[in-house]
Amino acid sequence: MLAQLLSSSARLVADLPDAVRLIARLRWLMLAAGLALLLLCAASGLALPWLLLLQALATLAGFNFILGRRVPRHGSPLLMLRLGLLADVLALTECLAFSGGAANPLASLYLPPVLFAALLSPGLFAWGLSLLSMLAYALLFAWHLPWPLQGSDAAYAFSLHLLGMWLTFALSALLITSFVSWLARQLAAREAALAAARETQLRDEQLLAVGMQAAGAAHSLSTPINTLSLLVDDMLQQHAADENLQADLRLMQAQLGSCAQALARLKQGIAQSDAAQPLFATLAQQLSGWRSLRPDVQLQWQAATGPDPMVWLDAAFWPAFFNLINNAAEAGGGALTVTATLSGDCLQLDIINPVGCLSAAQLQRAGLAPLASDKPAGMGLGVMLSHATLARLNGTLTLDNRAEGGVHARVRLPLRLEE
Repeated sequence: MLAQLLSSSARLVADLPDAVRLIARLRWLMLAAGLALLLLCAASGLALPWLLLLQALATLAGFNFILGRRVPRHGSPLLMLRLGLLADVLALTECLAFSGGAANPLASLYLPPVLFAALLSPGLFAWGLSLLSMLAYALLFAWHLPWPLQGSDAAYAFSLHLLGMWLTFALSALLITSFVSWLARQLAAREAALAAARETQLRDEQLLAVGMQAAGAAHSLSTPINTLSLLVDDMLQQHAADENLQADLRLMQAQLGSCAQALARLKQGIAQSDAAQPLFATLAQQLSGWRSLRPDVQLQWQAATGPDPMVWLDAAFWPAFFNLINNAAEAGGGALTVTATLSGDCLQLDIINPVGCLSAAQLQRAGLAPLASDKPAGMGLGVMLSHATLARLNGTLTLDNRAEGGVHARVRLPLRLEE
């Protein structure tokens, strides 16, 4: 794990402000532990240069306070990180020089700052801090104040050294475990974000391919639709006396007109409405128009009671909505229920078809890739297109199998309400 973190440290530059804040909190913890250790030594009757040691801890505490105030306000977290680690090494050197030098087992506390530098600032600074720590440790062999002993009790000195070794291990383990655990969580979160970005990129590439195919289809279908419209107009004039045929031809004419309008919208793009609309009334009107095109479907529409709020609806929402409606109608055997509610500024639409069932693979991949369609002419693109459109509008789409049978599609879409 440590090797993986070391190899990936360059990827954590964006997380440096959080890392600096975490190290600052750990530094406060170490300062508190150092102060407690000084109180314990004082209670044991040791004669140490208390003012010098307190000065070293107070200087580091003041520096840590300044760093904590500057990181949120100034955009140089890397500089703050390096200054903080350098201050740790210098303050530790000062404390060790006043309390036995290299013989003090707390000298192993040089390792955590070096580790943090290697993880967060690899390169010249990490190597420089490492060499500085080794040089300071070497100088402590010659320049230091002796550790005060109670007489010449060798057993006492040895037990005190063992206690110091345990304390050094405990503090180092606490520092390294806290920081590396945080670092591992950051890497895991980043890997999850990269996986989600790859899924989104794959979906966008598929949507781009679909859009290119749709543009080509729109160009190819214009001529056949215009030709069929002219033929229907001629047949209406030629068979004016046949009422049964007239009804069928008018229905065909309306369907061809809907196809032509859909192609025109595809060519011209989607325009945003500049006026607020009554939410539930607009939904009911759109569904009424859809009913005229799908007279074979039994649609139950349920809207929330009370005042109808005025909202701005993005025109891109309607193709996504009708994709889901058409899928539910065709999968539900010609029957479906649509329920609309408003919670705060968020619209919730529940689309339920009473029959059918999605497999676990379909539920897992819904919206991320074309689904395998059970419809004779289905391409499995409807849900993916609806999911992508709703995501662009900051909405969500979830699909679930109902316990009593059928499929439940839930759309949640934030709206801009008229004040």
